[in-house]
Amino acid sequence: MRLWILAFSLLISACSGGKAPIKIGLVLPLTGTFAVYGQQALRGAELAVDQINAEGGILGHDIQLIVRDNSTDPGKTVKHSRDLIIQEEVFALMGPVSSSSRYAMSEVSEEFSVPMFYGIDYEGRHFSPYLICYSTIPEHYIEPVIPYLKENSGEKFYVFGYDYIWPHRMSERLLQSVESVGGEVIGVEFTAFGVESYNDVLSRINQSGADNLMLILPGGDGFNFLSQMANYKFDKPVKVVAFAADETYLSNLSKATLEGVMTALHFFSSVDSQVGQQFVEDYRTLHGNEVVVTYSSKAHYDLIKLVKVAIEKAGVVDREQMLNAMKNLSLYDGESEVTLREDHHFNLPMYLAKFENGELNVIEKFGIIKPRDQRNFGNE
Repeated sequence: MRLWILAFSLLISACSGGKAPIKIGLVLPLTGTFAVYGQQALRGAELAVDQINAEGGILGHDIQLIVRDNSTDPGKTVKHSRDLIIQEEVFALMGPVSSSSRYAMSEVSEEFSVPMFYGIDYEGRHFSPYLICYSTIPEHYIEPVIPYLKENSGEKFYVFGYDYIWPHRMSERLLQSVESVGGEVIGVEFTAFGVESYNDVLSRINQSGADNLMLILPGGDGFNFLSQMANYKFDKPVKVVAFAADETYLSNLSKATLEGVMTALHFFSSVDSQVGQQFVEDYRTLHGNEVVVTYSSKAHYDLIKLVKVAIEKAGVVDREQMLNAMKNLSLYDGESEVTLREDHHFNLPMYLAKFENGELNVIEKFGIIKPRDQRNFGNE
């Protein structure tokens, strides 16, 4: 048995050029409410690793992903993160999805001085020397979307979302932005997870006379809400912007349910850029022609690529030197450029897309959006 283990170890070493792999621990919701985002994140990371290892790795080291399912549970997030660092000796962490789990993982990341890469929308203002956020934050999409809606669909806004950190912070930013363009927020509501009937909420939205509904309810509950909204008889049309809605909605809801719903993100599979279309082609080559490609896929793909560029710039596989080398690094150029700033957040290209006839197509390009420094909010 010992001889077999030794032979296997030598084989692994030979395949990786004799250098130990760079281990990245992924803690993602692969089951539960936010599973669609976790599954897409994993596939994006897998594509980047497949490409990098095929090209010789990073300074001769292959990348190895070690994956754990946290089921959107902060407690599991902490346990998995600690186990990955202590037992698996990972070089970095990646994930999770929810804000509560992100804060939990960030505490572990700081405790052990291990870099953490996050690739999902969130409320902003979370800075740590070990946290990198490839995230659309409120300023990325609220600032360009609100003027667009006021001009194209009306000045009255209703906000409805989950009762947790991200929707609350989004709501604050929405109120400020609507006021700045002379619009009016005529209703704000938050809801628990797992609500079965939204009839009372839909009635209040209808009675309010809102022109626009800002929906901050991603995942399964968002699917349920939109299904019920499609069957509700409104007195007048209400435009819907569903934050964090992506291509996965197409396989979970009917054409009629989604028709006319809008969403703003940093990537859609319909973006007509060379970078975007090459990513979609490579993704489907690895995962199959029928798979859905989303912004979560792209963010986690880019984060792995960023690790490669930064380590090669540093010239050594070292956490602190990698983080230092990442400052102001960019991937791509032109309208596809993404740049990591010193506040560990990104300048990102932003797009508005609409569900039409069973497709999600870009209808407006907002250009590269550069939010304010996320370290400079004081006691706001």
